[in-house]
Amino acid sequence: MAKKYTYQDLEKYQQALQKAINTHEVPVKRKHVRSAIIGTFHTEGAKTFWAIALRLPSLDDQIVAWKLCHVIHEILRAGHPLCLVDSQRHVIDLDEIGKVWSNLNDGYGKMIRIYTSLLITKLEFHKRNSRFPGHLRVTPGELESIAGNDINNYFEMSVEMFDYLDNILDLQAAVFGSLNRARSNSMTNTGECHLAPLVPCIQDASKLYDYCVKILFRLHYTLPPDTLVGHRDRFLKIFKLLKEFYNSTTPLKYFNDLISIPSLPNAPPNFLIHSEFRMYVTQEVVVPQEPEDKPPIEGNLVDTTKSDHAETSSVISQKVYEQILFEKDFWKSQCEKLSTEIHTLVAQHRHELLSLETKLKNMKA
Repeated sequence: MAKKYTYQDLEKYQQALQKAINTHEVPVKRKHVRSAIIGTFHTEGAKTFWAIALRLPSLDDQIVAWKLCHVIHEILRAGHPLCLVDSQRHVIDLDEIGKVWSNLNDGYGKMIRIYTSLLITKLEFHKRNSRFPGHLRVTPGELESIAGNDINNYFEMSVEMFDYLDNILDLQAAVFGSLNRARSNSMTNTGECHLAPLVPCIQDASKLYDYCVKILFRLHYTLPPDTLVGHRDRFLKIFKLLKEFYNSTTPLKYFNDLISIPSLPNAPPNFLIHSEFRMYVTQEVVVPQEPEDKPPIEGNLVDTTKSDHAETSSVISQKVYEQILFEKDFWKSQCEKLSTEIHTLVAQHRHELLSLETKLKNMKA
């Protein structure tokens, strides 16, 4: 059980969110995103996050609104499992933010509207498919269990994933449309502020694309090809746009240290040839550890004759810094492990509940 959240803890969390979601046109720092995510585990959900977030001037400042959408996306993906549940009741707030800024013809207005629509789509997807965690990572066995090995469920789920991908592709098109054709401003603070939310978008898109391929092969194995013409046409359109998205993102230096962009094949899978599924390879997206800010070197900056003392202090400072990094990675892994265990327990309990309800119906009959 998490410790009781004190007033001092709440004040620190509020300060961390204000640092992440401010009026400066620079990308949200990864360390501030981590603070927002860790805070949801301390508070066991997103209620505290939303209580603070809704007091930010997201209806008055477009930069705040844009960064708020980005941070919300991150906590829905990696925050406490209850973040998805707690955020459902704020769909109206997201929609209001989007509508307010949709009237702005330049700046972030159009992008904010599309981003709020994407977040709403994500929340609706998880509401209908509650066994999918926020980060969307499930094993093939879990995917089969979620669909109940029912071809109708696979059919509907693929449509929902297509909708989800369409929203992601709409957002990336708006983001790249806001940059100049030469992408020369992509390494400026303004350009990076535009591009930053594409990192969680790539993470979501990679998983959704992978599941769509697997589901469509399964559908074509069971249903007549004519029944799935609409699915194939829609997938081909998404494949083309997603490949263009990845090709536009890969050359940009900004993403080099943030994420590994997956590479799609030159041609889309041919679902009419079942043997092609054996050649399909899942593309994993890797998000490397962000380089931390350089630790301060403790030493005498005035008396340069004390070089030995300064060097010793530097070594000690580096050791302390490495220990902090180690502890940070340890607690991050513990949080991820806890998140996975919670999702597994919830799924097991839901499965047991459905089984008991079925037995009860049979007994009544």
